[in-house]
Amino acid sequence: MPDHWGYVVAAYGLAAVALAAYWRRLLRRDRELTTLRTRRPVTPRSQAAPLSAHPRPEPTPRPPLQ
Repeated sequence: MPDHWGYVVAAYGLAAVALAAYWRRLLRRDRELTTLRTRRPVTPRSQAAPLSAHPRPEPTPRPPLQ
């Protein structure tokens, strides 16, 4: 059986290049998201609505079901 170590080394090299490129892409996206968060703080929806918003109407009492 002939030795194909050249192909094995090439496959490992190609995999290393692909993983390094993907890692760099992830790091770049992380930096972009961090920059966006520091520029515009995210406000959670669980905070109370501002006073200038229209208040919700009070629910009308319903007769009990029989």
